[in-house]
Amino acid sequence: MSTETGRRPITLKMISEKAGCSISSVSTVLNNSRGNSVVGDKTRRHILAIANELGYRPNFASRSLKTRRSRTVGVYVQPQLWRSLGNNYERQIFKGIEEAAFERNYDILVLNLSSRALPQVCEARLGEGRIDGLLLLHADREAEWIDRLCDASDCVVAVDCCFDSNRLSRILFDNDAAIRLAVSHLAQLGHRRIGFAGVCTRDALEEAPDREAPFRAATAEFGLDRAPELIFNIDNCHPPIPPEGQRCQLEGIQALHYFRSLPEPPTAVVAYNSLAGLSLMREAIATGLRVPQDLSIIGVDDHELIHFFQPMLTVIDHPLQEMGRAGAQLLIDLIEDRETSPAVRVFAPALLPGSSCRSLP
Repeated sequence: MSTETGRRPITLKMISEKAGCSISSVSTVLNNSRGNSVVGDKTRRHILAIANELGYRPNFASRSLKTRRSRTVGVYVQPQLWRSLGNNYERQIFKGIEEAAFERNYDILVLNLSSRALPQVCEARLGEGRIDGLLLLHADREAEWIDRLCDASDCVVAVDCCFDSNRLSRILFDNDAAIRLAVSHLAQLGHRRIGFAGVCTRDALEEAPDREAPFRAATAEFGLDRAPELIFNIDNCHPPIPPEGQRCQLEGIQALHYFRSLPEPPTAVVAYNSLAGLSLMREAIATGLRVPQDLSIIGVDDHELIHFFQPMLTVIDHPLQEMGRAGAQLLIDLIEDRETSPAVRVFAPALLPGSSCRSLP
């Protein structure tokens, strides 16, 4: 528990002598020790002032040996195409994680910047004590390694998880409520024939039922047209979109041409994410449609790009940064025994009106 100013280490004894109090009192204040020493507020402020004057810094290695904690959380992005901390989705979550870690005085160890490291690295870092807990960005339903992580530690939190688990702590987004809100908004504007632009790549099918199934339920609830051809997904996406392609952009383009080919096109479309929605909107305008006069469009996710296009896309907010912050806070609470695993937090959606939707005359 010492540091150096120049060549001379600053010790607890030196601080106690200058402050005129016991070493145990200094340790209680500076190291949060749980001994028998009780320190009043006036003495605490005096000790902190002396420590600051001398330039004292606690020795991290010594503190870690005593607490058996590294005060470091790991962040892992499950390997797959188009998954990386360089992407907007993962970057927004990471911003929230960084904010919460800073506030709680924890460091972050990124285990795979570009989503290439295998999951075994997570088990290894937990076992070595290099990290106290782990945040997962993406956790697929069929990933067997998640159970192994839960065997290794209770301090594992999946952010924006999309499946039930009786072992994994999770930060969830209410996809059902998000799609219902989108359909409800369009129904209130008078739209009765609404299309759904869904997922068209096989390795992303996991996301499809989380937003496609609620769309079907919402159109039934509001008494809207439920014709099967109003669903655009991998079953009627031609030509198929290769996994390595610009999937969201291609999904939006192909969805627009599919809906225009129908004998009775929809008057509005819900896109499963905002990138697909932006692409659909750009293609609509490029082919002579007016948005929102001829076609209303709404997407899910407040992607940063929506602010650079006109008309501005109406979206259902998917608060990724807030979810990242909540995930880190939950993980640290698990590490510090303030929470028990598995714990769940659910985020509700919110409508962010743009100018891509209008009332039918």
